[in-house]
Amino acid sequence: MLLRFFGTKGYVDATSPSHAGHSAFTIEAAGFRLLCDFGENRRGGLAKIAPDAVFVSHAHPDHAWGLAEGTDVPVLASEATHALLSEFPIAKRVRSVPGVAQTLGPFRLTTFDVVHSLRCPCIAARIETPEGTLVYSGDIVSFENAAARDQALAGADAYVGDGSTLTASLVRRHGSGVLVGHTTIRAQLGWLGKARVPEAVFSHFGEAPIGMGDRDLEIAIEELARKSAPQCRAVAARDGLEVEIPFG
Repeated sequence: MLLRFFGTKGYVDATSPSHAGHSAFTIEAAGFRLLCDFGENRRGGLAKIAPDAVFVSHAHPDHAWGLAEGTDVPVLASEATHALLSEFPIAKRVRSVPGVAQTLGPFRLTTFDVVHSLRCPCIAARIETPEGTLVYSGDIVSFENAAARDQALAGADAYVGDGSTLTASLVRRHGSGVLVGHTTIRAQLGWLGKARVPEAVFSHFGEAPIGMGDRDLEIAIEELARKSAPQCRAVAARDGLEVEIPFG
């Protein structure tokens, strides 16, 4: 599997040469290219990326609003996300069903509801390709329960996760009592340690990680992996990064 990152920052003011674009990356395997999310300031770039299909984790601007330019390729998203993006000229809408495997070309995607936002519900995807399995969490506080998390990560070759914060929680409790926001890279690495996932790439960075600078961010993620998931090689994504899974 080849991963290409076209945007690696969240909806934050912080920016750098390495983190200027909103979330967008592709998975390429068996001659098929799946674009995962396409944030607002990536709009206008679909023709250059030329995906065969698109997966959208949720409808927040930094994950979905690049699709305002429209596309003729299949776009897989939840019913809630398609409703929120109903004005975008998306010709082929594929609606995900949590826990049910769906096919896009040679890929098989199984989605899982995750905790993140009330207004823009988020899903994670287990993406099985002929060349390996990757789990993409997008923005996340947690999976709905430990069983769903274990099902999503079981036997996965790699994980692409939410890099909003390293160790300082960005989770808060909504007035309804529901948790919203972003968990830490450290917590996600704990999941990967338990599931024995061997490789991880973190993206969608927030203010603090971007402000650290590239080298310090890379070192910090490596150190967290050593403590929470010693079997996992974890790296920081940057705009323009290309990485093969398994890592060379």
